[in-house]
Amino acid sequence: MSDLLRLFVGIFPSQSTQEQLNQEAKNLSKKLQTEVRLLAPEVLHLTVKFIGNVDEARLSDFTTAFLKARGNLPPASLQINQFRLFPSRRQPRVVAAEIERSPELHYIFQFFNRGFSDLGIVAERRSFNPHITVARARRWQKETILTAPVQLVEPITSVALVHSQLTSEGAKYTVISSVRLN
Repeated sequence: MSDLLRLFVGIFPSQSTQEQLNQEAKNLSKKLQTEVRLLAPEVLHLTVKFIGNVDEARLSDFTTAFLKARGNLPPASLQINQFRLFPSRRQPRVVAAEIERSPELHYIFQFFNRGFSDLGIVAERRSFNPHITVARARRWQKETILTAPVQLVEPITSVALVHSQLTSEGAKYTVISSVRLN
């Protein structure tokens, strides 16, 4: 019997951007009434498509489907203008760096959203809401801060197929394959 692998397609910012996001989140956390747990800089990423649990025996099928992106993804960038409580200010679960929507990011999302349908992965029906989670909390106080400005722009160099392992210390990510953007 094969093991299940938890997979997603993601974009990891550069190490310097991850560290800057972490520092900005640290500064913001001091102003929040809720005690939040900051995520480690190296795990900060934008999830493009969550695939879910797949049988390890089918990993090569998913890798092949992922690699169809080679030469098919447009140049794009991550433009972050603010942190916000996510998914809503009334019932937040996380603090997220909100990424400005662009036609290029939307194309990348749609490419992968449809790209795994032949393998039984259902396409998302809700709209793509690009963000990078930077902090989590179990119980939220009523917050007076709903957004906080931050200015970061970075070109996206690659997209990755990632194996996510959930542990008691947090998620651990292993890049299975990656595709450079044109």
